[in-house]
Amino acid sequence: MINMSSSGEESSERKTVTIRGLSTDIYDRISKLARETGTTVGEIVNDALRRYIATLENISRAIDNMIRAGDVIVISGVSSLTVTRADLETLEKPVIFKDMDELVFADDVTNDLIKNKVARIVNVNTVYTPKSVSTLLIASKSELVKKIVPK
Repeated sequence: MINMSSSGEESSERKTVTIRGLSTDIYDRISKLARETGTTVGEIVNDALRRYIATLENISRAIDNMIRAGDVIVISGVSSLTVTRADLETLEKPVIFKDMDELVFADDVTNDLIKNKVARIVNVNTVYTPKSVSTLLIASKSELVKKIVPK
């Protein structure tokens, strides 16, 4: 837990904020960076959060545009999902998988199916792929994915 005084471009208001659950390693690294760059922890955290929020807004806007255009199917809110070759082949449009704990691509899924049928993978903790599928291909279609694990 840290206390930090913050200020930002959005407002000249300053407020003391407590952040619970912040890793001590992250805080130590931010503190060191602040000392080295002559800034404050608050300025660094504000900048990092501003960039993170902008990234999330850009992802959300891009997905919303694809949905409005009718170019994709969205599958979300499922805790764990296993997807087979047949599942992907039956889709008439590319799919966005989002907001899941784990997404498992079955062993019969290929690089070509991922290229042609998976539009994006967003906010998924762990994606499991067959060893024959390129992890870089999966990564190129991923936003806010914590782990990609070949199985």
